[in-house]
Amino acid sequence: MKKVIVIVCALLLISCDTSEQYEKIAGEWNCTTWITESTGADLCNNNVYFNFKADKTYQSKINNMEETGVYKIANGMLYSTPKGKLEIGVEISKLNTDTLQFVMSRFGEKEILTLVKKK
Repeated sequence: MKKVIVIVCALLLISCDTSEQYEKIAGEWNCTTWITESTGADLCNNNVYFNFKADKTYQSKINNMEETGVYKIANGMLYSTPKGKLEIGVEISKLNTDTLQFVMSRFGEKEILTLVKKK
């Protein structure tokens, strides 16, 4: 019986944590830096925008490419599925009321994307 109670409590804590993350991520985000770790190059160029909505849909713009789709948060990862494309996963390394940071890999290079919430 104690094991069941512990499991239920753990599930409730995880679910509360995830719903808190959904609340924090909802909103409009603009890029401040997008660093390729191996070169130090900043790819941001003020051309990166995300709008995560409470209904778990999103819009994004990276350079001239605009996308819409759905997203989910699980196990410290953000999974987005652009309309008509495959799911993409990035690690959420920081998420608070005004800063969102992803660790990701394109072409085998570690990149850190930092966004700030639009006020």
